[in-house]
Amino acid sequence: MLGWEYPPKLTGGLGQACYGIASALAEAVDLTLIIPKKEAASRLSNGELIGLNELDYADSYKIEKEYKYESFAKVKYVPAYFDIYPVSNSNVPIVEYEEKVVEMETKIPQKSKLKAIFNEEVNYGNNIREKVMAYTKVVVELAESMDFDIIHAHDWITFPAAMELKRRFNKPFVAHIHSLETDRVGDFSKSKVYEIEKSAMEAANYVFPVSLYTRDCIQKYYQTDIEKVFPIHNGIDQQVSLLKKKRKKKAESGIKKILFLGRLTRQKGASFLVETAVQLLRKSDNIKFLIAGNGDRLREIMHYAIQRGVRGYFEFHGFLDKQKVQEIMQESDIYFMPSISEPFGLSALEAAQNQLPVITSNQTGVTEVLPNVLKADFWDTGKFANYLYALLNYKGLKKDLVKLNSENISEITWTKSAEDILFYYEKLLK
Repeated sequence: MLGWEYPPKLTGGLGQACYGIASALAEAVDLTLIIPKKEAASRLSNGELIGLNELDYADSYKIEKEYKYESFAKVKYVPAYFDIYPVSNSNVPIVEYEEKVVEMETKIPQKSKLKAIFNEEVNYGNNIREKVMAYTKVVVELAESMDFDIIHAHDWITFPAAMELKRRFNKPFVAHIHSLETDRVGDFSKSKVYEIEKSAMEAANYVFPVSLYTRDCIQKYYQTDIEKVFPIHNGIDQQVSLLKKKRKKKAESGIKKILFLGRLTRQKGASFLVETAVQLLRKSDNIKFLIAGNGDRLREIMHYAIQRGVRGYFEFHGFLDKQKVQEIMQESDIYFMPSISEPFGLSALEAAQNQLPVITSNQTGVTEVLPNVLKADFWDTGKFANYLYALLNYKGLKKDLVKLNSENISEITWTKSAEDILFYYEKLLK
């Protein structure tokens, strides 16, 4: 299995999903998971976890010179800002995927630089092409000494390695899709990431999108053979359900808190959140919007809130670790996710676990397993405002939604996801 993010170092939902799937699968298969950077606290029970940052490149792993990577190294179209999860405090000027035709070649890093590349603090960054090349190079070499039957790769950053493994060793390959370039950017027609995703889905024996919604996007934008595309819904850590569920007492001021948790990017629809706030505050003003997350739209959202006269109703908390996420959910009243395109939306499941009613856009995958939420199209800020007002003022509605979601949550497990994956593994091996 090829992954990129992994706990405790997380950027988005990819790392949580990779951990959940790998942990559940390792109960049933002989699993080796390879990631770029393994932290001291990283664990995989019943499986082997290899961090490329821990290898000794000076004494081991001779790189075969005849091995060719030119098909991955040559890049014709590259975005001016290539961080797939851009962070607002980057020193690089923020340009939202402004496509420029650039003839260039991404050089494969020298052996002496590999350890430093895999030990970098940022998972993605502006040298992401070099990291993907380095990852591909080392993973293929490691595979020379491994006995394996199936290649399972998570998202585009590991797909070049997976395609090369399939070509080299003639083993079946499954492409697990947690997010698409068509979700993240508006104009994807010249995106190198889109080209990698499309090539990988063509090469894969099976494609596992995280939702029916993402399957439909694959069919619409990638023209992949739909007969080999099988959605595998994400699960959730059921141990969290055992946590004490007592809600924190509200402050005497009676202020109600609406939580947005996620990267502040175009994909997450944060600008629609501000416009929703404008409409809701016309009816009620004892409200705070809690914004947890970073992203390239952070400054833009702040300025837009100032422009619309609602900045005082927003609290920006930045990126929060797992413990802080639990705390902020415990003090919130509603979870709001107005995503423009959300393949799944694990944070909505976490909110439901924490007994929060959920409002989300129709353009999400999580509602396929969590049907008892209030939904609207991401642009329908008027309907969102009405939903928020209803949940803040009608306790019966809120109570019913929380109860129904709690009943659904118990059925949404990583074990179920793993069982679905195993079914297709067995078909491949037959």
